[in-house]
Amino acid sequence: MKPFPDMLATGRLILRPPTAADADDVLAAVTASYPELHRWMEWARGPYGIDQARQFCADARAAFDDGRDFNGLVTLADDDTVIGAVAILLKDEAVPSFEIGYWLHTGYTGRGYATEAAGAMTRLAFEEGGAKRVAARVDERNSRSAAVAERLGFELEGTLKSHRRDNEGRLSGTLIYAMTDLGSLAAPIHE
Repeated sequence: MKPFPDMLATGRLILRPPTAADADDVLAAVTASYPELHRWMEWARGPYGIDQARQFCADARAAFDDGRDFNGLVTLADDDTVIGAVAILLKDEAVPSFEIGYWLHTGYTGRGYATEAAGAMTRLAFEEGGAKRVAARVDERNSRSAAVAERLGFELEGTLKSHRRDNEGRLSGTLIYAMTDLGSLAAPIHE
């Protein structure tokens, strides 16, 4: 049985697993935001075209159908425009622990959508996934992504210093945020 619902509605957003029909919209959102995504996302290292968008949709749907992860599209509730993606990925079933990730179309940042989507997915991980831990890994220079975690009540556990190379080949540190209790989740801004 799948632990996650087929979609999750917030005040302004619908979070849902992608279908094959979403590949063009995913590609459009990534293409419009690629310079920003390339700075922070490991998957945005090389060219991103329709084949990568189709693969993302297929892989995300398969993981959802298997009940492992909820890697969903962030869409506007009023017109289903794809404005990004948010995921809770099962990292350790024995705990259970999840990792959350999120990105938004650059044209939709600064409006609280990332916080709204990540908050809803964090709640889902605890309530439906039985999470005992939800973690977020954020590049130490990505202050906007760190601010999302902090607004939601994630605790900064530490920094992995100079532990990986970013997409430009520079050494990069990673901030590790975590939440171990749903009671720590701050109220979403717009939900």
